[in-house]
Amino acid sequence: MPVTRRHHDGPPAGVDVAPDTGHKGWTGTGIAPAEAAAELHDARRDRRTVRTFTGRGDDLDLAWAYAVQDAGLALRRADGEQLVGGKLGFTSRAMQRAMGVAHPNYGWLTDAMLLHEGRVDLGRLIHPKVEPELAFLLGADVPATAGTADVLAATAAVLPCLEVVDSRYDGFRFGPLDNIADNSSAGGVVLGDPVPVGDRDLALIGCVLSSDAEVTATAAGAAALDHPAAAVAWMARTASVPLRAGQVVISGGLTAPVDLTAGTAVRAEFGRIGAVELHVT
Repeated sequence: MPVTRRHHDGPPAGVDVAPDTGHKGWTGTGIAPAEAAAELHDARRDRRTVRTFTGRGDDLDLAWAYAVQDAGLALRRADGEQLVGGKLGFTSRAMQRAMGVAHPNYGWLTDAMLLHEGRVDLGRLIHPKVEPELAFLLGADVPATAGTADVLAATAAVLPCLEVVDSRYDGFRFGPLDNIADNSSAGGVVLGDPVPVGDRDLALIGCVLSSDAEVTATAAGAAALDHPAAAVAWMARTASVPLRAGQVVISGGLTAPVDLTAGTAVRAEFGRIGAVELHVT
């Protein structure tokens, strides 16, 4: 499943940074991207699951999956949501092995996904889990040829982050293409306070994830493609549109996802980067 930068004729009229919903790369004969996107959109809204698309015997490929994702973002924007950044998935080698892929994937964040008060209502979700990540607040556009150094140069600040992941598929079981179509299982994001990168080596930043003060997982920044900025650079090189100044891009999970339970408080500590908490109701 090779990955190259996806080309479009350009974003829809009046849209600065949203991916184009008219993907030109898919020529298969399975379910149309717009139809699949509507099915996932309705499932999220109605809090119900759907069958995986790859399990239906259709002729689907990577171009199809990102076309579904693009169409799903268009539906969110039609509901009034605004694009605020991007997200990475499958950035750890362990997760790539588990999913049978050799590369990450990406999705998009909207303002409706931001958990400003650090609280999440499980009644809004289907299969809620949480992952600790590092977030990059971009102070400049990231070039389409970006490497790790380019991302760091474009970064205004880094932030501790907890991502709530939530799959719309039955039993939280899905293949790589299904995951991409479902916006890389995006559910919500809580961000901590921004700090400058300075002399911090983000690959060596430790992460301790705990639930109600009990440690559940540990990791380091290097869990995301050996350096979390390398994950952001991969998205800049691969995504259909540029990553822009003012956007937030999250690195992908540094640990395996952990189930969320009502009444708990989840905390991720990132050493000199700081900490972030999520209260589950």
